[in-house]
Parts: sequence; C-alpha cells; structure tokens
Amino acid sequence: MTERATKLIIVLGYNGTGKTTFVKKIVMNELKHKRRALIVTPDDIEWNTIEMVNPRFPERIRNYVLARRLIYEDGILPIIANNYRNGLLIFDDCRAYLTAQTDSDLHNLLIRRRQKMIDIIAVGHGFTEVPPKLFTFASEIVLFRTIDNIDRRKNVLKDFAAMQAAQARINQKAEKNPHYFEVIPQV
Repeated sequence: MTERATKLIIVLGYNGTGKTTFVKKIVMNELKHKRRALIVTPDDIEWNTIEMVNPRFPERIRNYVLARRLIYEDGILPIIANNYRNGLLIFDDCRAYLTAQTDSDLHNLLIRRRQKMIDIIAVGHGFTEVPPKLFTFASEIVLFRTIDNIDRRKNVLKDFAAMQAAQARINQKAEKNPHYFEVIPQV
C-alpha cells in the first residue's frame, strides 16, 4: 500500500444547515469507490440506515466492508485505534462524547492516523463543540452557519482572523441560503 496524506476535516454548523447531508455525500462517495467508513455517533438517530458493528468484537471492526456505525461508549477510542485501518472515520456530534477523559486516546489516534491510513471527519454545531486538539490537526474546516463564539478557539485556529471573517461572511450568506457553506483550508 502506498502511503498518502490523510485528512482531518472539521464540519461545523447549527442544526438544519446541511452538515449531515454533506457528510453522507462523502460517505456515499467512499462506498462507491469500495472504501470503508466508520461512523461514531452518540445516538441512533441520524445514521440508523447504516449497519451497527459491535465494539466487543474487534475483529468485526478490522474486517467489515463498506460502512458501519458505532454508538459511542467509554473505552471505544482504543478499540478503534487498535482495529480500524484504511478508511474514513467520522465522529458525528463529537462534543457529546470527546471530552477531557478521551484526550490521550484521541491524541494517539490523531498522531497515528497517517500510518493507519485513516481520514477523520469531526462534526459539531460550532467551534466550541469540537475539542480544541482537533483544530491543531485539521486540514480543512467546512463551515456552515454558526454563531458559536469563535474567540474560544483563537489559540488553536491556524488563521484566526481569516476564520472570523469567513464565519461572518457565511452567516450573512446563510440568511438567503440556509445551506450555504465554505471549505476553508487549514494548511
């Protein structure tokens, strides 16, 4: 297998702006190309058409094809890190479960994602709904309408002034088109 650059994409926006639709299109593209996707979610609502994988059977995480979902529970990050390879990993509504207690496990997963060939998408309602550590590793931010306080992420955003301007611009355009978004590179 050829090593490639992996991506960490952060998708931000309030309910109803189009975040899940956007991420589902990415998942469908992965499936179309016979690649894997694992969706970690705090509940069973938005991804209920995707088959579950049981984390108590790590070999199933290693071996399934196409897409599966996991309902987050404590201790799941090391299981994912030790068993998931070559695919897209989605943390949907990530602030519901990625907390200070998961910081070490999350850090290790972020550091080793390239060797494991894992692309990551973290989804949240706003800047403060995504753990700060993820911003330092982000390759791009997909920003929908959010009036969340961007100032609380000033120290981790790569170009705070550009992101602040993007948030204002996107919020203004979202008044006419509630699904408007922009992709902001973080390199």
